Amino acid sequence: MKKIAELKALFNKDITETLKKRKIPLIAGLVVFLLACVGMFFTYAYYQVTDTTPIIGGSTSKIADIEFRVMAEQRDTNGNGLGSYGIYPYIPQAGYQYNAEKSYCTNGSTINYDPNTYSADVTAYGTDLCYLYFDSTANLDLTLKVYAENINSDGYGTGEYTPLETTALPSIGYALNAEKSYCENGSELSYSSDENMFTVDAAEKDVCVAYMDAIDVDIQLKLYIETKAGSGNYYESKTIPTNVYYELDSTQSACTGAANTDALSIQNQKVVIAAASRTSCVAYLNVSSGPILESMDVTTSGDDITITLTDSNIGTSATKYYFSKDNGATWDETTNNYITYSGLSSQGEITFKAYSVDSNNKASRIVSTNFYAYNGIFDYSNTAQTVNITNSGYYYLQVWGAQGGSYNQSVAQGGLGGYSQGYVYLNAGDTLYIHTGGQGSYGTSDTTSASGGGGTNGGGNAGYRGGGGGGATDIRINQDDLYARVIVAGGGGGAFYGNSSTVAVGGVGGGTSGGDGGYVNSTYAYYNGKGGTQTSGGAGGTAEETSYYGQAGTFGTGGDIGNRYQSSSIYSNGAGGGGWYGGGGSGHYAGSSTTRYTGGGGGSGYVYTESTAVNYPAGCLLNSNYYLVNASTHAGNTAFESTTGGTETGHSGNGYAKVTYIGTSL
Repeated sequence: MKKIAELKALFNKDITETLKKRKIPLIAGLVVFLLACVGMFFTYAYYQVTDTTPIIGGSTSKIADIEFRVMAEQRDTNGNGLGSYGIYPYIPQAGYQYNAEKSYCTNGSTINYDPNTYSADVTAYGTDLCYLYFDSTANLDLTLKVYAENINSDGYGTGEYTPLETTALPSIGYALNAEKSYCENGSELSYSSDENMFTVDAAEKDVCVAYMDAIDVDIQLKLYIETKAGSGNYYESKTIPTNVYYELDSTQSACTGAANTDALSIQNQKVVIAAASRTSCVAYLNVSSGPILESMDVTTSGDDITITLTDSNIGTSATKYYFSKDNGATWDETTNNYITYSGLSSQGEITFKAYSVDSNNKASRIVSTNFYAYNGIFDYSNTAQTVNITNSGYYYLQVWGAQGGSYNQSVAQGGLGGYSQGYVYLNAGDTLYIHTGGQGSYGTSDTTSASGGGGTNGGGNAGYRGGGGGGATDIRINQDDLYARVIVAGGGGGAFYGNSSTVAVGGVGGGTSGGDGGYVNSTYAYYNGKGGTQTSGGAGGTAEETSYYGQAGTFGTGGDIGNRYQSSSIYSNGAGGGGWYGGGGSGHYAGSSTTRYTGGGGGSGYVYTESTAVNYPAGCLLNSNYYLVNASTHAGNTAFESTTGGTETGHSGNGYAKVTYIGTSL
């Protein structure tokens, strides 16, 4: 009770007794004043101090006690340096230059000063006192005076103000009183609560006065951390270090107001205050022994995501681990330091959390990581499928083209589809349009509705006893347009079947050039459709009569056969497959000889890279930001990755696509 009474007296004490008036001269122009302390205020009855300092591995046998003294060159009333030095409340960030030759430590420790961050650390092996000297570099024309509103023990402002000794605000919430604050010569004074920073926009010498009002707060907490085990020495901190295990010292810790000592606890290395009304608390944390986590790693394999924890060798051994895949809503317990989750790869943003517990049921801090997982699978659809990108980073694109129309797979096989893959950097807000090719049908009738129709996304059309071309599979960025395609897998050409001795296969799709269609008799090979290339569609097959020439492939579309619709007694040939450029359709024979029957050409594949961009025809809707890297395109007569992760030589059936998030770097 005596300790609580002392604490109450501490919180009731007016800050005017501890703060002294001091003018702070600063550089003319746009000047920024940084506040060393950030107020913590919350309007909730339950509060946890959060820790954002990463774990530092290794072990420490002794923590050195280091004290800094900042010595700044004194100035006269005009801001000129006097050559003498006095103690300064913080490291100056304007108007001073660090003097390394003059700076020293009394016991020989090494000072490491970083002028970019205005910070210093010391390499020491024992207790030391270090002096950092700063020389004046310029005459300063601005002076800032900060007045903070006094508060009572309940955290309410009293309406009275005290000039601060330094530009560091007390650890309670404050807001600038714009009406009361002013600059004598009309400069503009502002304050950013997010950065805890003053800004003065001035064109001439000026003196500015900032009045800071105390914000009503429900809970105030101060942390005091023991320097080393059993020392009884403490330092004030805003966060709890993560490389040491701490326990609450209940004899020194206390709260004022309606709460009491029992309202304080430490859970997962966070101080928790369970209070139903306004209170101010101090928590003393002593060095103890318990489990300490060093790191959390996330790895992926296909659709599996594995979370692995690494224990620090300076903590006790963990006996149980707890993992959460839903930001702590539910927990999975295991004796292993890892866990694998499946079925999360298409969820997007995931927050994983984890902690460990030792044999004495002491719990480590909770570590967490935000992980973005996306593994989009796109089976055949006759319409575009869209993906809205919510996380910037590299995405792995894979596409498989569709097969051409077949009489059957063992005899008259339509050309197999190709495969393309590559990595592209996408920004949040980008949209992907994914078109999966449809397999070409095989003509069993001479009607316009069922005669060797071409597959979705560019397959050419055939007729009776002829196969339609397979559709290409492609991915487009931000516009559903052929001229926005970033990757294409070509579709195969359609086949022909008369009887077991009169068979012509379709040309394979994909690669830099699609395959040419097969033929029954080499004498009439000119009837076949040719494969598409990187710069043009495949040529259509010719015939004795020009009216029966097959159509050439075009940008994105395979060619139809010549004079497609005939009676059921006259056979058709194979049509061209869709692709970057479509394959050509076969020429048609109006007579009864099956020796003139041939297959359609396959469509080409494409990957949009720095070197292949020249192959884009006029009107490209993409720019160099979407160049693929590590990209390639493969023809349907070569081996490549299958849709299930194995290997296949050419792709049969309908087209397919995958989009997988890789990360912010490759």
